[in-house]
Amino acid sequence: MDLDLEAYATVMAELAAAGSARDEVLARRGLSEERWEAIDAHWQERLTEALAEDDDGVPALLAAYTAAYEVAQRALAPPIPLERFARITRLLQATGDLQAALAKVGVTLADYARSNEHWSRRMAEDPDDERRFQAALRGDG
Repeated sequence: MDLDLEAYATVMAELAAAGSARDEVLARRGLSEERWEAIDAHWQERLTEALAEDDDGVPALLAAYTAAYEVAQRALAPPIPLERFARITRLLQATGDLQAALAKVGVTLADYARSNEHWSRRMAEDPDDERRFQAALRGDG
């Protein structure tokens, strides 16, 4: 295969963030759509096989892919500030319309998804971040 697991995860993260610029991402990597489909099929099969193994916990291959994907996501762009993340959450709770909340704050879905992963993990690990988020969610900050 042309791409190792880390490179595959990086391309996947780039494609997720690229929106309609898929062709540009593949071209930058020197990949045709056909070649990418073969690489993607290869890794999807390997990841599926790893999930099917009868092991306890998360298979090592899946853990490695997830870690590489998260590194690639963070390298693409930093998360939105916590206060902005809280504002989107507050708007979402009020309206139930994620697209409208994102448009009002001027954040893309990819940036929001990346920030959601980042801030959810940080709040679970750091009570100060959780307090800051709750204050911002109430509009105190």
